[in-house]
Amino acid sequence: MKTLEKDLFTALRERRSIYGISKESPISDQSIQEIIEETVKHTPSAFNNQTTRVVLLLGEQHNKLWDITTEVLNAYVPAEQFSSTQEKMNGFRNGYGTVLFFEDQSIVDSFMKQYPSYQEHFPIWSQQTNGMHQW
Repeated sequence: MKTLEKDLFTALRERRSIYGISKESPISDQSIQEIIEETVKHTPSAFNNQTTRVVLLLGEQHNKLWDITTEVLNAYVPAEQFSSTQEKMNGFRNGYGTVLFFEDQSIVDSFMKQYPSYQEHFPIWSQQTNGMHQW
């Protein structure tokens, strides 16, 4: 078995969610950007329609997102329950960055019109592609 395959299988078996997120990254911002760009460009999609969009937030942009998220949640979560929400948001804010994934619905809609015999499948295929990007 090749080393890369062994490393991949080991990573899959040993994968765990890590909640001790920190402001440090083992790789450069440029490397993070390159990984995202290559993933978006080369992940397959139905009819090669490339519906997934990705936003990378680093530094103050990352912090601002989690500050806004906390502020919005504060309006919805009862005060007596908010401390656990605040802890979770602080944990995310303490991370190095955030990657947001979106689906461009205008492309999904245009393919639904262009290929009516497949129209009911395009929303599902779009979500499947998005899932592959996030893996």
